[in-house]
Amino acid sequence: MQALRLISTKELTHDDWLDHRRTGLGGSDIAAICGMSRYKSAMEVYLDKLGEIPPLEDNPKMKAGRMLEPVIAEWFAEETGMRVQRQNSIFQHKQYPHMLANIDRWLPGLNAGLEIKNTGEYSKHDWSGTQAPTEYILQCNHYMAVTGADKWFICVLIGGWDLQWKVIERDEALINNLITIENDFWHNHILAKVPPAFSHQDTDYLKERYKESYADSTFDLPEEAYPIMETLIEARNAKEVAKLAEETAKNQIKGIMQHKELAYWQGDLRFTWKSNKKGIRSFRVVGGEE
Repeated sequence: MQALRLISTKELTHDDWLDHRRTGLGGSDIAAICGMSRYKSAMEVYLDKLGEIPPLEDNPKMKAGRMLEPVIAEWFAEETGMRVQRQNSIFQHKQYPHMLANIDRWLPGLNAGLEIKNTGEYSKHDWSGTQAPTEYILQCNHYMAVTGADKWFICVLIGGWDLQWKVIERDEALINNLITIENDFWHNHILAKVPPAFSHQDTDYLKERYKESYADSTFDLPEEAYPIMETLIEARNAKEVAKLAEETAKNQIKGIMQHKELAYWQGDLRFTWKSNKKGIRSFRVVGGEE
């Protein structure tokens, strides 16, 4: 492994660990700053690194992940015959000190690491293909950038019983792009204290941050708001077009169903159109909204 050991985590308190995480960008931050995370926004990463938002409160899901991590690691080792090794360190890129890695396991002799995930049945479709979800591909390539690893294994336990793992090969082009993106975010946003743009994931933050309006206050939008306004208008128009297309498709399915209540496609229930006690029929896309 070519990374620097920034600090040992063996005797580190949770608060101290959080403080050290704020000195750079870790694997769980990468998808967010690339705009590819389903769980976190670039703004959230920015505010977290500046200490302007409280850390995520511990919850049963997070505790389950911690408790099951050694079990999943041992299970992976048993299934694959590979030796797994805990590192108990925060690692740092030799050339870019803001690139950090707090890895789950190292695989001695393979120049490879292991990322461990625990998830529920609701996420099983995320792992049904040959590749890991995009955010984890980014996370693992970040770890490879920091450590110099040739590959990274990712092992997930789904629903408490279904163990799966995939191999993420080192992607030099992607790593170079990540280095550029991380450098830009660290120097031009975090160190410069220039916030990134808000995203769809920041709704709750904005609602909490600006709870009240100032009575009779007005504001002239700056010129840089114009392309954002255009995007908003285009999105609203596209939404209206999509609504019409959806209603058209629903009506065409209804026309095929006629008086039937249930419609199947290749053995799977896809649509229902049932009457209630008042005689009102309600159309439903199975797995979707009414």
